[in-house]
Amino acid sequence: MSIQISNLTFSYSSSNSTLFEDFSIQFFDGWTCVAGSNGCGKSTLLKLIAGLIEPDSGKISQGAAAGKVAENSIIYCPQETAEIPENLYSAFWSDDNEVRRFFSRLCVTEEMLERYDTLSGGEKKRIQIACALAEQPAVLLLDEPTNHLDLETTKMISGALGDFHGTGIMVSHDRGFADSLCNRTIYLYNESHAFTGGRDCIACDIYPCGLTKALELRQSGQTQSRENWEKLNSKASSEKQRSAKLEAENQKSKSRLSKDTISSKDHDAKRKLDVARISGKDRTTGDAKARLETQIRQTEAERDSIKKALSRKEGFSVENTDFSKPIIIEETQIQAGSYTLAVPHLEIKRGTKLALTGQNGAGKTLFVNHVIGLLEAAGRQNELLYLPQEISDEERKKIFEEFSQLEEDERGEVLSTLYRLGSEPTRLSAENSTGSGAQQVSPGELRKLMIALAVQRPLSLLILDEPTNHMDITSMLALETALASLDCAMIVVSHDKAFLEKITNASLTAERTSTTSGVLKKE
Repeated sequence: MSIQISNLTFSYSSSNSTLFEDFSIQFFDGWTCVAGSNGCGKSTLLKLIAGLIEPDSGKISQGAAAGKVAENSIIYCPQETAEIPENLYSAFWSDDNEVRRFFSRLCVTEEMLERYDTLSGGEKKRIQIACALAEQPAVLLLDEPTNHLDLETTKMISGALGDFHGTGIMVSHDRGFADSLCNRTIYLYNESHAFTGGRDCIACDIYPCGLTKALELRQSGQTQSRENWEKLNSKASSEKQRSAKLEAENQKSKSRLSKDTISSKDHDAKRKLDVARISGKDRTTGDAKARLETQIRQTEAERDSIKKALSRKEGFSVENTDFSKPIIIEETQIQAGSYTLAVPHLEIKRGTKLALTGQNGAGKTLFVNHVIGLLEAAGRQNELLYLPQEISDEERKKIFEEFSQLEEDERGEVLSTLYRLGSEPTRLSAENSTGSGAQQVSPGELRKLMIALAVQRPLSLLILDEPTNHMDITSMLALETALASLDCAMIVVSHDKAFLEKITNASLTAERTSTTSGVLKKE
């Protein structure tokens, strides 16, 4: 099965701009990763392919080897897992072992079906994907399949999807997960945000490799395009300077060959000027200038044929801190309900960047809350920024109140930091001025705003709980660069191995030793 998208145009009725315009691409068997910034149409593209929304114009067609398309040939798995898949019970209790094996592969049990509403996000995602594979579709569409999943669940799902032999298309910013499955990457971007003179609609670049390599190729390609453009622009400027000099020489030559300053009775001088003109000596500089003008046009045409990639500054710095006192965590047992976590003696100093990993439910959040409690008890809560996985409506409102109360120069600093984190701050300013910002800003943008506000003051410790959830790949890479440059202490809870490798220098692992106990291990 292949998917052919031809000359597609689409815009949302609530938007004044066109999202896709004359957009064409083809998907083949095997897994393809679709990446790009928030708002570039990744989820919309999946919904268009799935037939959940219709294009304004253009065509989306399916090609099959036998020329026939099965009824359930395309299955779409959204990010959300709140709704029970329609085929859950019929597929799980199917007489066909080929159908039931997907539930066994993803460790889905009868007991889980009975308490679906109380399952974790990872358990629901396993059920969602098992139900999708049980349909044995020709095309499987996945939207951010690894959000909120621990490493073990991610590996389980990756293994099951590796056995899928149809056309698989996933939207993902999880480089390890995407790399394990995808041999092709489609990077979507708004042309006007990507390069000088681009259209205000979505285009794409195609890379015959996984996401990590594609991002490297994209970065090097953008750098090369800017260098080539600058080189040709410099050449054109140099040629224009030479042309200006030739023009000056040409004007001087014309002045020398002018009879205006010669006496009407000086026939000998006039004859010499006529000979010089006839011999073409006065045309030397003019001809050289004409040739150079042609060269300038050629150079500028070559320069303008290059899509000059726009660049933006990345990274930020935390306000200089006087907090040099380390955070001491004594060996202890901390408890939540019937679960107990053994914590070793730890000393977190400035520059210590801890990766906190482990299965969901093993005690990572329990340890984070313990550290926060220690700082609060010591009266050091003003040295801390804690960025939780989920932000309540009340906290969201407080964040925007803090932003709105900033002085103009302080607000400018925050917006500058947001820009360096991959956001478009003009949108936030507009929404804040209308009072709609708290409701309209996405979870990913809100998390970046929290970070931008926090780094305006001195910090001793930054605690980030799954900071890349809800973030697009552009923002995630910008956040990586920024966090890697900070010298304050950090605890980062994440299942993204590539992200942790870039920014952390030590690790802690929460490990369950029984149903009621666990241990935190230094590595």
